[in-house]
Amino acid sequence: MTAVEEAKQRVIQAGIKLLEYGLIARTWGNVSHRIGDGQFVITPSGRDYRSLAPEDIVTVQISDCSYTGSIKPSSEKGVHAEVYKRFPDVHFVIHTHQEYASVVSACNVDAIPIKDGLLAGKVLCGAYALPSTKKLQRNVAKALSHTSNQAIIMKNHGAVCYGADDTEAFAAALELDSACRQYIDNTYKSLSGELEADPDRLSCFALGLDHFASTNAVTEADHKLYHSRRLEDGFMLFDNSGGEIRVHYDELDADMPEEAWVYQQIYRSHKQINHIYWCGIPEIIAYSHTGQPLKPLLDDFAQLIGTSAKSVELSPAKVSAALHKSSAVMIRGNGALCCGSSYEDAIAVGMVLEKNGKAHIGAKLLGRVKPIHYLESLLMRLVYLKKYSKQAAVTS
Repeated sequence: MTAVEEAKQRVIQAGIKLLEYGLIARTWGNVSHRIGDGQFVITPSGRDYRSLAPEDIVTVQISDCSYTGSIKPSSEKGVHAEVYKRFPDVHFVIHTHQEYASVVSACNVDAIPIKDGLLAGKVLCGAYALPSTKKLQRNVAKALSHTSNQAIIMKNHGAVCYGADDTEAFAAALELDSACRQYIDNTYKSLSGELEADPDRLSCFALGLDHFASTNAVTEADHKLYHSRRLEDGFMLFDNSGGEIRVHYDELDADMPEEAWVYQQIYRSHKQINHIYWCGIPEIIAYSHTGQPLKPLLDDFAQLIGTSAKSVELSPAKVSAALHKSSAVMIRGNGALCCGSSYEDAIAVGMVLEKNGKAHIGAKLLGRVKPIHYLESLLMRLVYLKKYSKQAAVTS
């Protein structure tokens, strides 16, 4: 095996590892490996990491990001090139949308301090720009010029972590997420006087619902909703414990769970929806009690979900209408419903919505919630629907 072939194999293995570690959802994020002669190899654009073969990994020039062949490299290749230009000893770069680095990316901070470890010092936050743009590449380059650390946070987006090899780059990513979570937890403890950062109480405190926290009245759902999948003659309701209820269209009765009427309306009105995932983590339950729509604080929310997840009562007509231009909807007092054409799609929507909800709570805790501009969110959503969802369908 040549050095280039080995580099491509390492990139493929790292892409799968990103999924296993939960550092990305679907095809978000990207991985690259420096090879000789001013080049690096990188994952292709919009492809499932589990489907990749060595011939799918693209060779890119560091100097100008040019490449040959019909397979397009990741649209964030310019970000990787900037790291390689700045740090000659770096041979591996991973760009992630990992949870707590993304949360911090939406907060009103320019850097987070880290006491020890691989990232000891400060991890800087690069200024926001739309994904895959020259402006984003310039903003990353500017942040890199002011640090010698092995990671930077990309505002409203995610993180870039890098090292001498894949092991070091992954260590940086995991250390960064741990440090970002600790930063949020420590901020809460400092502001609240609490000794522990319980997710329920933290969410209530940040959202101004702390007077309910002692009884868990906010972070407990009014009742746990079923997940669902479409069938030929109806749909299935199922929960995390393995319980199932088969529902035939037009055969609902008073003994059926309340959401059964809602899901029937969704399936009848939205032919592209085949799976519904109920999100009931404490942060999303708490947010659902505010009665406010959840707006994009992160790029992947705008792309995968839309310009907002509206907040409505558990009503068939209202929920169905709220899903007209969005893949998720907040249910007041009951978390959120996340929808997709496949089970994997619905789960990915759920992952992104949960992360965006945590980002809102983190940003609120630190004093300022600033969603991505509506027009920028709309543009990202339209680009995703037109390009990346079609590409994923072709390559899946």
